[in-house]
Amino acid sequence: MGTKQETDQRILLAFSELLLKYGYRGTTTRKLATRAGVNESTIFRHFQDKRHLLEQLITGYLADIDRIGEVFQMSGDVVFDLQRIAELYIDFVRQHQSIFLLDLRESYQFAEVRRIAEKLPLRLRESLTGTFHKMVASGEMAADVNVSQEVDNFILINFGNAVFRSLYPHGGIGIVRRQFLRENVRTFAQHLRPREI
Repeated sequence: MGTKQETDQRILLAFSELLLKYGYRGTTTRKLATRAGVNESTIFRHFQDKRHLLEQLITGYLADIDRIGEVFQMSGDVVFDLQRIAELYIDFVRQHQSIFLLDLRESYQFAEVRRIAEKLPLRLRESLTGTFHKMVASGEMAADVNVSQEVDNFILINFGNAVFRSLYPHGGIGIVRRQFLRENVRTFAQHLRPREI
């Protein structure tokens, strides 16, 4: 059957897939057991309940954010770097779509979902704040940039586009990836460049 870690990963992957399809309320341990190919009792042995499953899923996603932050190297060009960060963000949201959409769809109903899911944007904000401060310190960004405000703005444009593309994939709402990176992120990044004297 595999190691405990392999079983945990299989259960978490199935949980993520079911969250996307059925939401938090609609994801039952019976559906989860069927999807993961395990007994319901195995789920309860590995994870106490749905809240614990959600916490473990988020913990894995937080580690993904940390890994991205650890490997990201600044190039010295704020436009290039923010386009690269936006690309990573688009990929991250796509890979972890179940949590982003869950937060939008059900966090108002379930306080536990909101408390757990809000850890993702908070960690992302923390990571980006550190990166923006490094860009200011290196001269890649203007010294007078309001880092906190610009990080929030950057998250909002990226999150907004990602959400529209996820929620309405065939509705024409949201900007296609290449155009978003080439135009929207470039425009945003250009105003952060140091001013020529």
